[in-house]
Amino acid sequence: MSGLAIHIDPGEAAVSLSMFLAFCILGCDFLLYVLFQWTYGEKHKNHARRAAARREKRRSLSAKQADQPPVLRFPEHAIRHRTGYY
Repeated sequence: MSGLAIHIDPGEAAVSLSMFLAFCILGCDFLLYVLFQWTYGEKHKNHARRAAARREKRRSLSAKQADQPPVLRFPEHAIRHRTGYY
Protein backbone atom coordinates (compact mmCIF):
# COMPACT_ATOMS: atom_id res chain seq x y z
CA MET A 1 0.00 0.00 0.00
CA SER A 2 1.30 3.36 -0.94
CA GLY A 3 0.67 6.61 0.88
CA LEU A 4 0.11 7.44 4.48
CA ALA A 5 -2.72 5.78 6.27
CA ILE A 6 -4.63 8.20 8.49
CA HIS A 7 -6.93 6.62 11.00
CA ILE A 8 -9.82 8.81 12.13
CA ASP A 9 -12.36 7.68 14.66
CA PRO A 10 -16.02 8.18 13.68
CA GLY A 11 -16.50 10.64 16.54
CA GLU A 12 -13.65 12.85 15.33
CA ALA A 13 -15.14 13.13 11.86
CA ALA A 14 -18.49 14.23 13.26
CA VAL A 15 -16.85 16.87 15.46
CA SER A 16 -14.73 18.13 12.57
CA LEU A 17 -17.76 18.38 10.31
CA SER A 18 -19.86 20.17 12.93
CA MET A 19 -17.03 22.65 13.62
CA PHE A 20 -16.65 23.31 9.89
CA LEU A 21 -20.39 23.91 9.52
CA ALA A 22 -20.42 26.17 12.59
CA PHE A 23 -17.65 28.35 11.12
CA CYS A 24 -19.41 28.44 7.75
CA ILE A 25 -22.65 29.61 9.37
CA LEU A 26 -20.82 32.22 11.44
CA GLY A 27 -19.07 33.46 8.31
CA CYS A 28 -22.36 33.78 6.44
CA ASP A 29 -23.90 35.64 9.39
CA PHE A 30 -20.97 38.04 9.44
CA LEU A 31 -21.27 38.66 5.70
CA LEU A 32 -25.00 39.36 6.05
CA TYR A 33 -24.28 41.78 8.89
CA VAL A 34 -21.71 43.62 6.76
CA LEU A 35 -24.11 43.74 3.82
CA PHE A 36 -26.92 45.24 5.91
CA GLN A 37 -24.60 47.76 7.53
CA TRP A 38 -23.28 48.76 4.14
CA THR A 39 -26.75 49.21 2.63
CA TYR A 40 -28.69 50.67 5.56
CA GLY A 41 -26.14 51.88 8.12
CA GLU A 42 -25.10 55.35 6.97
CA LYS A 43 -28.40 56.14 5.29
CA HIS A 44 -30.23 55.65 8.55
CA LYS A 45 -27.79 57.86 10.46
CA ASN A 46 -27.94 60.64 7.85
CA HIS A 47 -31.72 60.38 7.66
CA ALA A 48 -32.01 60.64 11.44
CA ARG A 49 -29.77 63.73 11.47
CA ARG A 50 -31.77 65.40 8.70
CA ALA A 51 -35.06 64.61 10.42
CA ALA A 52 -33.79 66.06 13.69
CA ALA A 53 -32.59 69.20 11.88
CA ARG A 54 -35.97 69.59 10.15
CA ARG A 55 -37.79 69.11 13.44
CA GLU A 56 -35.63 71.73 15.15
CA LYS A 57 -36.12 74.16 12.24
CA ARG A 58 -39.90 73.66 12.42
CA ARG A 59 -39.88 74.35 16.15
CA SER A 60 -37.91 77.56 15.74
CA LEU A 61 -40.04 78.73 12.80
CA SER A 62 -43.33 77.84 14.46
CA ALA A 63 -42.56 80.17 17.35
CA LYS A 64 -41.79 83.04 14.93
CA GLN A 65 -44.59 82.44 12.42
CA ALA A 66 -47.52 81.44 14.62
CA ASP A 67 -49.86 84.05 13.10
CA GLN A 68 -49.35 83.07 9.41
CA PRO A 69 -51.72 80.53 7.81
CA PRO A 70 -50.16 77.15 6.88
CA VAL A 71 -51.72 77.06 3.36
CA LEU A 72 -50.61 78.88 0.22
CA ARG A 73 -52.84 81.54 -1.29
CA PHE A 74 -54.42 80.63 -4.64
CA PRO A 75 -53.40 83.05 -7.46
CA GLU A 76 -56.06 85.52 -8.56
CA HIS A 77 -55.58 84.87 -12.29
CA ALA A 78 -54.70 81.20 -12.28
CA ILE A 79 -55.67 80.58 -15.92
CA ARG A 80 -53.06 83.09 -17.13
CA HIS A 81 -50.33 81.39 -15.14
CA ARG A 82 -51.21 77.94 -16.47
CA THR A 83 -51.70 78.64 -20.19
CA GLY A 84 -49.34 81.53 -20.85
CA TYR A 85 -52.13 83.73 -22.37
CA TYR A 86 -52.55 87.26 -21.06
